[in-house]
Amino acid sequence: MNPSPTWAAALLPSAVLLPLAWAVLCVLIPARARRVLGPVGAMTTAAVGIAIAVVVAVGGPVEAALAGRVPPLGIAVRADGPGALFLLLTSIVGGLVSLFAAIHPHSTGVAGARDWFWSAWLLGWSGLAAVFLSADLFNMYVAIEIVGLAAVLLVALGGPGAWRAAFRYLMVTVTGSLLFLLSLTMVYAATGVLDLRLAGERLAAGDPGGVHVTVILALAAAGMAFKSALFPLHGWLPDAHAGAPGAVSPLLSALVVKSSFFILFRVWTEVTGPDPVVGAVLGIAAAGSVLWAGLSAIRTPRFKRLVGYSTVSQVGYLFLYFPLSAAADGPEQQRAAWIAVALLAFAHGLAKSSLFLSAGVIKDRLGTDRLAAMTDQDARMPVVTMAIAIAAVSLAGLPVSLGFAGKWQLLMAAVGTGSWWVVAVAVAGTLVAAMYLLRPVQTLLSGESSDHRPTPGGAGDGGHADDGGDDEGRSTDPASGAHLRGTGTRAVPRAATLIPLAAALLAALAIGVSGPLADLAVLGMTHGGGA
Repeated sequence: MNPSPTWAAALLPSAVLLPLAWAVLCVLIPARARRVLGPVGAMTTAAVGIAIAVVVAVGGPVEAALAGRVPPLGIAVRADGPGALFLLLTSIVGGLVSLFAAIHPHSTGVAGARDWFWSAWLLGWSGLAAVFLSADLFNMYVAIEIVGLAAVLLVALGGPGAWRAAFRYLMVTVTGSLLFLLSLTMVYAATGVLDLRLAGERLAAGDPGGVHVTVILALAAAGMAFKSALFPLHGWLPDAHAGAPGAVSPLLSALVVKSSFFILFRVWTEVTGPDPVVGAVLGIAAAGSVLWAGLSAIRTPRFKRLVGYSTVSQVGYLFLYFPLSAAADGPEQQRAAWIAVALLAFAHGLAKSSLFLSAGVIKDRLGTDRLAAMTDQDARMPVVTMAIAIAAVSLAGLPVSLGFAGKWQLLMAAVGTGSWWVVAVAVAGTLVAAMYLLRPVQTLLSGESSDHRPTPGGAGDGGHADDGGDDEGRSTDPASGAHLRGTGTRAVPRAATLIPLAAALLAALAIGVSGPLADLAVLGMTHGGGA
């Protein structure tokens, strides 16, 4: 392990322990204090994550041995380029969603449950940081368990209507964890260590490319496919999004599903190495995600479910890395494939957080997320409409956006490895994505008012203009002062509508820093393993 400056190495454990400490604090203090200290803890954690990414980008990978003991006797944490990039995404999205939740507390869950949002979210943030910074398989297992349990709790904050989806999510995440546990048990039995690099070296020396290595990778891939909602194991995710609170869905889509993908990336690149059989199976599943989930998004009548199916489709693009890596002829082609997927993951995280925050605002304002109820609402919600349109451009991979840069790199990587079927999947997926993403934009911008649309709570984005009419069922929640109008409708603070627009603009304008992001993505990346 190369020594890192003490101050830089100290940042790594703080990225995990700081949100964990804030999560415990939010459990111990009164609910009213949580609404103040929770956002403070989130913003502090975001600052630490951004600082780590800057340190890595400027000075190279940072490593630290906890308690001064190096592996295999000790535990190492490491921030290389891939980990720093995903930690940066977590900090940006986490900061934006936390700000949205602080401005609009109703988006964090039903009354009585939302007080636990900050504890659950900060616990999940701690787990995410541990996933991206761990250099040890067992720590990754513990971290992904924390992420999964926190995500289940966050979904359950949506109230009794979300409990069934939360329980289904729990079953999925436990199944995935058990499969991954079997995989790391086999690694330990074969090598006697769980450190990523040492395990990869010993597997390569003992049985390079053998059946044992393929089984290890297959078990890890199956477990992470469950957690990432990869086709055909994706059925739980749209239901979880449909019932989750407005501030929870962007966290699940932009961050949680990527943590399991990242673990499989680590196992693939550092422990087992590429495997053509597992890569082919993952490629088929990835193509199914891109196309089948996209077609499902075209058919669904609800906006949040549409964005949920879109997440399944976009996850498919990430998993295309594995067949491209297996087909690569040397490290250069592997790096090209990873750059493409890393840029797509970054663009997806920003754009999808914008879409889900926008969907939450619309559901609060209209009392429903049915697309039919959104007809001709652009005049009442111009900021949200703009956010959806800009995010859709990046998510579909259209010029000029970071999503376009990532998809272009994916096409180049596919051509470089001769994987023409990936080109076909990417082109078809882009057309399908354009079709389903056009639906909400077209509905908001055109058409006559729907008879099924509830009376909105105000005239503009988060406005309060229309206070007349039938006020039956109107109430005020003392926690936030928001007014509920009609059945299930509520006003949204105007400032909250700016958050999804900011995320969408970042997703589009980040193409200007696609070069530095690509350089960061491969900084310190290894291609070891047993294959």
